[in-house]
Amino acid sequence: MNSESIKALLPHLPVLVALGEVEHVTVAAAMLGMPQPTVSRIVRRLEKQLGTPLLEPDGRGVRLTDAGRTLVPYAQRALGAVVDGLDAVQSEDRLARATVRVAFQMSLGEHLVPELIRTVRATDPTIRFVLSQGARRTCLDTLLNREADIALVSRLTPPPEGLTVTPLFEQPLVVLVPSEHPRAASISTTIRDLASEPIVTLKPGYGLRGSLDDLFARAGALPTIAFEGEDLHTVHGLVASGLGVGIVPATDTPPPGCAQIRLDDPRAFRDIGAARLSGPPGAAVTTVIAALRTLTSSESRETT
Repeated sequence: MNSESIKALLPHLPVLVALGEVEHVTVAAAMLGMPQPTVSRIVRRLEKQLGTPLLEPDGRGVRLTDAGRTLVPYAQRALGAVVDGLDAVQSEDRLARATVRVAFQMSLGEHLVPELIRTVRATDPTIRFVLSQGARRTCLDTLLNREADIALVSRLTPPPEGLTVTPLFEQPLVVLVPSEHPRAASISTTIRDLASEPIVTLKPGYGLRGSLDDLFARAGALPTIAFEGEDLHTVHGLVASGLGVGIVPATDTPPPGCAQIRLDDPRAFRDIGAARLSGPPGAAVTTVIAALRTLTSSESRETT
């Protein structure tokens, strides 16, 4: 590769490094403050320049190819060298980059996590994030195994033993039905009304599944589980296809092909919080928790 080709690659290295951190095009775009289509175009341009794929499909998401994983550390070092040079020119002591490992439920990756990263980097660009996502139980296990510093999950009231929790916000739960469903025009319904309905939900271990099971248990009813998925997009699609009804977080606009019905139950909500291991948090973790509270307008105090 000649010098001109290398120069053409340099402006795109931040995109490659961001994808190396999160392996998620939407999250990487939010981190960089770019539209997602722009990031996708840059990746395609890099792949054309290099003559090899950098991303490959992985379920509903993407992952780096072997070539991408090989290139990322070199891109990181190249950008790091530029940062070192700027620090030297400005005669400032280079601050050690702090790393905060955040495990989060799948449904929080579309808005909350990208906004968190952007907010923190606006005030302290030395903080680096390492992200992992999965079911509620997986996130908490990652935290308890000291493989994460913060777990953003639901159903943290009361706080699990050994964890300190910062409550962030609550989301109402609603019944999601196909647009042509007989209940689609209803204003509200109850859990007992759903006892005979096929239920589309998430697999055991996911926070939303735990909330559904609790609601049915308190109503003295058993859900008829028709399908179990691993993310809300799958639940939305199965409901829209007429394969069952779901209990999901309320949204401003129902998913296409679906209608939302208020669930007449005072406990029909899920709480979202930030959990960490008990004990004094590091400075970087404190900064991230403060940013989360600001983003969610939380006035809740920490509980142990």
